[in-house]
Amino acid sequence: MNDDAIAFAKRLLSDPDLLVDDVKVSTPQQHENVAKALLTAATNPDTNDFDALVAVAAKLLRKNERLPPELATFAADVLEGKTKRPTKRGSDKYDNWERDYKYWMATQEVAKAFDLPHYSNNELSGKTTAAHIVSQAAGCKIHEVITAYKKFNRSMGVK
Repeated sequence: MNDDAIAFAKRLLSDPDLLVDDVKVSTPQQHENVAKALLTAATNPDTNDFDALVAVAAKLLRKNERLPPELATFAADVLEGKTKRPTKRGSDKYDNWERDYKYWMATQEVAKAFDLPHYSNNELSGKTTAAHIVSQAAGCKIHEVITAYKKFNRSMGVK
């Protein structure tokens, strides 16, 4: 099972469109939520907002897909030079956001697909967990995956 789970996690982690695919919507409520988030991010973007908006817009344009109106306006302003990337001051608290998001998403998906616990509070327990599989697939320490997983759960109000 571990080899299959690791291969599954590697496919997830290597998907360049993981974030874009997660932004896609299928219901009117999801569309409204994404539109509000895009409008908020595009109104006064920090460096993380700006970089995320540019990345999503570029990926959608490359796929010849329609941009939501808020994102289209932002992209047009960037192309015309009306909106510039904000300057960073100090260390960027979002430095590893995309990597951590991928770890979180892969942990969720591996746990669901292989009926594994997300992680164990006792790393020495020898239990196979989704975080352990993701850390092997990513070639990183299990602590990095668990930290990313907990961080994203906290940011979404999950305990």
